[in-house]
Amino acid sequence: MTHSSLTDRSTEEPQTEEGRRSKLTRGLTLLNAFRPQDNEVQLSELARRTGLPKPTVHRLIKELVDQGFLERGRRGLRLGHTLFLLGSRAPQHQLLRRTALPCLQRLNEATGGSTYLSFADGPNVVHLDAVHSPSHQTMHRTDHCSVCASAARQAISSPAPAGRADGPQYTTVSGARGLVAVSAPVLGGSGTPVAALTVVGIMTHLRPEIAARHAQGAARTISRQLQEPWEQPSY
Repeated sequence: MTHSSLTDRSTEEPQTEEGRRSKLTRGLTLLNAFRPQDNEVQLSELARRTGLPKPTVHRLIKELVDQGFLERGRRGLRLGHTLFLLGSRAPQHQLLRRTALPCLQRLNEATGGSTYLSFADGPNVVHLDAVHSPSHQTMHRTDHCSVCASAARQAISSPAPAGRADGPQYTTVSGARGLVAVSAPVLGGSGTPVAALTVVGIMTHLRPEIAARHAQGAARTISRQLQEPWEQPSY
């Protein structure tokens, strides 16, 4: 009897552990279904994006809401504060934001445009930080983010050839409502792009060639600081 009981327990444990891993994977799939432009997403849309059954999505949502990974809004679900807290603890992103913020502010003052620090997340572009020009506060922020994302994506995917003396190349993209974006890649320790620094402004007020020169200089400054030896603080 004892031998039979031990045998049953040993066969059940791997199944339980596998079930936990599978549930974790489904939860992560659900969180990854949110896109940068999403504000709130309905349960049915999350089920469609993930291919998971609605009852499964409903159960996962309840647990993710309980843990703060998701929040319920008026029109659906949105990413919760727990994800923000976890993301803010990522050491490389902390270093990148801390290094870039003074450059974003100086770039904003030098060009008069709104300035963005962005990185690529697969096919999407995520804006880590921004300094907005007061004259742009009344404009549609979506238009700003859209033209910025286009320029940043090109800058990150098309870095300057190795050995160029003039530093990172830049890209210029025109957008809706007379907007123009100028973006330069920020290089990490291996010399590959890790982010982009972008200036967005109205085409009649922002001179791309001047904005490009300032953006390139700011990107070089950030790149040099990122490539310096850095030790993660001990806790």
